[in-house]
Amino acid sequence: MKINELWIKFRHSFWFLPTFYGTLALLLSILSVYLEKKVPVEQIRDIVPNALLTDAKLGQVILNAIAVSVLTMTTITFSSIMVVLTTYSSQFSPRTLQDFISDVVTQRVLGVFTGAFIYSLLILLFLKDVSEKKLFIAPGIAVIWAIISLGFFVFFIHHVATWTQVNNLIDKISTRTLKTINESFHLVDDRSKSKYLSAHEDISHIDSKEKVQVNAPNAGYLQMVKLPTILDKAREHDHVLQVERRIGDYILKDTPLFSIIGGSPGEEENYQEIYKEEFVIGTERNTVQDVEFGIQKLVEIALRAISPGINDPHTAINSINRIGSILAELGATPFPRPYYYDEDEELRVIIDIQTYQELLYKAFYQLRHYAREDVSVCASTLSVLHGIIERNDDRAIQKAVWDFSMYFIDGIETDVLLDWDKDFINEKIKRIAKSTGYADDYEKVKL
Repeated sequence: MKINELWIKFRHSFWFLPTFYGTLALLLSILSVYLEKKVPVEQIRDIVPNALLTDAKLGQVILNAIAVSVLTMTTITFSSIMVVLTTYSSQFSPRTLQDFISDVVTQRVLGVFTGAFIYSLLILLFLKDVSEKKLFIAPGIAVIWAIISLGFFVFFIHHVATWTQVNNLIDKISTRTLKTINESFHLVDDRSKSKYLSAHEDISHIDSKEKVQVNAPNAGYLQMVKLPTILDKAREHDHVLQVERRIGDYILKDTPLFSIIGGSPGEEENYQEIYKEEFVIGTERNTVQDVEFGIQKLVEIALRAISPGINDPHTAINSINRIGSILAELGATPFPRPYYYDEDEELRVIIDIQTYQELLYKAFYQLRHYAREDVSVCASTLSVLHGIIERNDDRAIQKAVWDFSMYFIDGIETDVLLDWDKDFINEKIKRIAKSTGYADDYEKVKL
């Protein structure tokens, strides 16, 4: 694996910021010791207030107190993190754990505490064999760092209280998923779009060629496909590459990952070496390019909320509303094309793309099953579907939403509904039928 790949993984890991602040504390302690030895106290007094200068005995007391206090705050912070993770796993969804763990604030707080503890310990070791008559600035710096740590501790308590509110969690998940749509979902360029209509000619031309399948080197979820670099390498080696898996798919080891159309049999290992950096396979899904995973998190929160053990339909409705916002944005976003061309208008990459209908189905089919007797959740889902129609003028999107609405309505348990319940839901159905131009069919589908 290349150095930049290792750096990217480390940069997004939980260890990055604590390691950064720990290293910063180490360098600062070395600099402090160097200044104490090389710079006379008289010069330090000219630029530093006397309140920050201490003798060795007082400095040792201060540093010892700071080290113990910071370690205590770190312990409380760790306990708070465990409480949040337990709450997320039991009440929301195990898939939401990574949202809190990967949060920059959580990592930065632990990083600041780590730095303060390391700095205090290192300076404490330095002061054990020095003259008690000399004044030092390092304990004063440790005091400033301790005050900053205390501020971070108070902020972290507020941060945890905010994160444990399910509405804030739902908002963060939906915001991150919308960001994925805007930044990574529509990877199509103008060249590929202009060639899309004539792509069937290229497909018919290469259908007769032999495919050389390249297997996945390890098992895991396909987290990312680096399409721009794949295009460049396919053009460089004169390949036509067909991606056999979708983003978010779980791939077994030694099962097809991609194929080289017209490739040479026996060159599988060479092809794998060329493109191995362009397919990121990990142990869990993420939302870097996987819009469906963001929707799945919201669906799981909604399902937990309507379960008999929790029975919180308002949280489910909030999740459904955010799912609607994501689907409405998807409807207004150009979907990735299955065919990609290089600068010479040569077909280079073929990928399997999810349709809007598939994402719509996966967003609501579980809710259709588990909430079929819940009037509020069913009505909220129909309202969201109507909102998607209002956001998108595309007739194909409206037709897909109308067809799915009929599928959803068929699953509602009408036997447990009273007249007022039916009137409430029928009003939602009527609005959908009117907005999609199927008003004449309303009498046939109403409850």
